[in-house]
Amino acid sequence: MLNRDSLAKIDYTLFFIVFLLACISYISISMASLKSGAPAVGLAYRQVIWYVFSTMIAVAIMFFDYERLKRMHWIFYGIGMFLLIGLTFAQLGLPIPMIDKSHGATSWYAMPGIGQLQPSEFMKLFMIVSIATTIDKHNEVYSIRGLREDLLLLGKIALVSFPPFILVFIQPDLGTALVMFSIILSMTIVSGINWKIIVSILTTLTAGLAFFAISWFHFPTVINFFLKSHQKGRFLAWQDPERYSMDEGYQLLQSMKSIGSGEFFNHQFNSAIVFPESYNDFIFAVIGGSFGFVGAVTVILLFFLLISRVIKAGAETHDPFGGYICTGIVGMIMFQVFENIGMTIQVMPVTGITLPFLSYGGSSLLSSMICIGLVQSIRLQTQKFMFS
Repeated sequence: MLNRDSLAKIDYTLFFIVFLLACISYISISMASLKSGAPAVGLAYRQVIWYVFSTMIAVAIMFFDYERLKRMHWIFYGIGMFLLIGLTFAQLGLPIPMIDKSHGATSWYAMPGIGQLQPSEFMKLFMIVSIATTIDKHNEVYSIRGLREDLLLLGKIALVSFPPFILVFIQPDLGTALVMFSIILSMTIVSGINWKIIVSILTTLTAGLAFFAISWFHFPTVINFFLKSHQKGRFLAWQDPERYSMDEGYQLLQSMKSIGSGEFFNHQFNSAIVFPESYNDFIFAVIGGSFGFVGAVTVILLFFLLISRVIKAGAETHDPFGGYICTGIVGMIMFQVFENIGMTIQVMPVTGITLPFLSYGGSSLLSSMICIGLVQSIRLQTQKFMFS
């Protein structure tokens, strides 16, 4: 029931941060699409429409009892898996309708009148809810924990998370797969599993990264087994973008030129160097080129504030299930922001990861706004106690 107390619990600061990101998104997409020859007004207006629609969904979710997701999560998880399996069958050559193959990956469905639908964007959310439910139910049953119970929980998390992770990885969509891995890792850390097991996992991951680095220079056959040709090309272009300036390194070089052209504060606002589809994954390069260092830092600060509000919501709730959901959302957004911004300045390899709330795209924006709705729902149902 909506009342004054409920309205007081809404995080209006969080909504205001999203509003500011929406304004930056509209301006940046307009600039990028106009200079790249794309239908500027069309893309920017579509983003506004997606923002309006996504906000309506977020508000509806805000007043939805998120606890019901414990009973419903398998339905959403099943729908997501069904769509991902359809993409896998299409990749194998089966005549699956409405498949859109572009950018070297089979990751989208072509929806008439709507555009592209990327199931992996929503599968990230379904996976967060399913993992949160798994952890919450396990901890309720096993209040006294030992090594056996912790390993059992770890196995349950793996059974829930690895199937969608593998299906996304073989699309191949390494970027989204890494986001999923970040979600899995962050939620595992807060699941209550003994810290010794967590340290063992982190040590194993570090050893795996070291093995990848050694294999990259000394055992290329191993790399060829795990990475597709275009993925390997992105790593090569990351190392030496000028050598691959005509193909895989082109976008990275243009991105760094654009950000550099913005200097401290660009007074011309429209002098950013743009390139094909810079309004998508490389929108940060447009922002840096258009508004300079000040604009880039402002965007990073807004993301920092947004993530801090989500952390605050998770820390204040007395429901572990809500806390696990907030943790998964933080892990997802933090990695996407770090990877997307990092790849525009050659800190990270180029992957097909969008910048949440800013990049053009309906699937990405809708999934991000659903996250906001879930966080607000958790805040609305947080009980305040006198001595808490």
